[in-house]
Amino acid sequence: MSKDIEQELDVILARHQARVTQSRSETAEKSAAANDFAQAAAVCLASTIRPVLEEMAQALNARGVAARVPADGTDVRIDIPVSRLARLGYGFGGYPYLRAKPDRETQRILFERNTSDAHGGNVIGDYSIAEIDAALVKSMVMDLVRRLYGSG
Repeated sequence: MSKDIEQELDVILARHQARVTQSRSETAEKSAAANDFAQAAAVCLASTIRPVLEEMAQALNARGVAARVPADGTDVRIDIPVSRLARLGYGFGGYPYLRAKPDRETQRILFERNTSDAHGGNVIGDYSIAEIDAALVKSMVMDLVRRLYGSG
């Protein structure tokens, strides 16, 4: 084989190898960022969001509202069992809720709210972990309570 062909093959394959190496590096960086986000989100759910939801559930329970914060490893939410009829003073309840769940794609915490007895909810906001504090979570719970009990 001529030297020109060998040199051209070396150049082509060196460029290819550089692209492969760069792609692997980018994939590793994305994976590390996703893992870092997952760990930070778990800490945020456990140390900031869950305690506030539990505090609000206790405050609601003290006022006769059967709120609860069910255990789930992927998200955290407060359920406020109530129905339209129960809000009017009679009947049984459904399960409106406020849920916080990490979104690995956007690396933000999504807050979702359901104000009816139906399944599913609507995203009401997405926040970076740094933006989330007790006051924000309390305000979202209070907004849900206002919507459920008719003063908001």
